[in-house]
Amino acid sequence: MKFKTTLTQLTLKYLAVCGLAVAASQAFAQAETPAKGVLWEVKSEKNTAYLFGSIHLAKASFYPLPEAVESAYKQADTLVVEVDTTDAKAAEKAMPFFTYAAPDKLENHIKKTTWESLQSMVGPAAAQFQNLKPTVVATALSIGVFRQQGYDASKGVDLHYILRAKQDKKEIVELESTAFQAGVLGGLPDEDADAMLAQTLDGLKSGDTLRETAGMISAWKSGDVEGLAKILQDAANKDAGSKKLMKLLLDDRNQGMTKKILGLQEQGKKLFIVVGAGHLSGANSIIELLEKQGLEVKQIK
Repeated sequence: MKFKTTLTQLTLKYLAVCGLAVAASQAFAQAETPAKGVLWEVKSEKNTAYLFGSIHLAKASFYPLPEAVESAYKQADTLVVEVDTTDAKAAEKAMPFFTYAAPDKLENHIKKTTWESLQSMVGPAAAQFQNLKPTVVATALSIGVFRQQGYDASKGVDLHYILRAKQDKKEIVELESTAFQAGVLGGLPDEDADAMLAQTLDGLKSGDTLRETAGMISAWKSGDVEGLAKILQDAANKDAGSKKLMKLLLDDRNQGMTKKILGLQEQGKKLFIVVGAGHLSGANSIIELLEKQGLEVKQIK
């Protein structure tokens, strides 16, 4: 699976439900255990911030999160997130990045084999995807796997803290914008977008997607940063296309987010930073980039 992190929220209305996903997700369902998550302490000369890896679709059973996470949130005057997913106006403005204007359609932008694979998976429902770009369809299908296992965006960790921060009158700062994220996902060239959709369909059919998502969630819940990094690295190393997409969706964005985090650190704000867990593990992660800038970074276990 390509770890799509925060680019998923904008496509929830296009979730696909198909028999294959239902049957397979039941087979891979896991027993519920408390969620630990991945929390980091980040020290600069001016202050100490806390960086928490998010799962964007979660379950009510994940809460309450560990006391260390709660304490990190409570000490902060500023919540830092990738985007404020409660901003409906921003999401609405971003939708044109995800759709084709009639008479253009999905089938015109993907290979015949990819279109036939989609049809074989969802049947007549494939027609409902014709106005959507390939990356949106791929993301929606992947989210559908989570949804069939009981994971819900309304229980997502970042949304959980956004809603709390608004109630607690904390400042909320975005590391990116909804329009920027939409441009990344919706702006892929046809060749790359087709590859993403084709690989997603193959992963759903083979069961690889279910195994990888189950592994990622298990690693996150247990605080296993190394395990999470390995899953992501294995996904990126499948082929040249996967490596290219991983660089675009994770590595390239990590540079910009790290730069903004450093700026906020310089301002002396008390920060609780929540970003997709995939951005915090492995080579070129935000953690590694912060360390290269001389900050003291330590995982709180």
